[in-house]
Amino acid sequence: MSKSLITDKEYRRFENIIYRLWYLYEFGQGKSVRLTAKESQRLKQTLSQLKQDHPREHDIIVRHFVERVYYTTIAREQEVSEGYIRKLAKNGAYYFLKIYNHQKS
Repeated sequence: MSKSLITDKEYRRFENIIYRLWYLYEFGQGKSVRLTAKESQRLKQTLSQLKQDHPREHDIIVRHFVERVYYTTIAREQEVSEGYIRKLAKNGAYYFLKIYNHQKS
């Protein structure tokens, strides 16, 4: 199996962005996590673009990071290995950041 496209530092940045999204999804705006309307719109646009370009990676990212479904559960449902699902998630994170960074500029 080939190596994932994202570095550890970029993946950590992705996790921080997605954590903020998850927090809003679970609890709404809070003292510890806030998103402006502009940031929220940017995240929505990024996720919709990711869904158009890479639907499988999008579904894995949303289910795992936002809805908190384990990789093993997703792997069983799709009848593939957990390692493959993890690789798709990491590559999805790479594509997410690529779109996210592009919208910034």
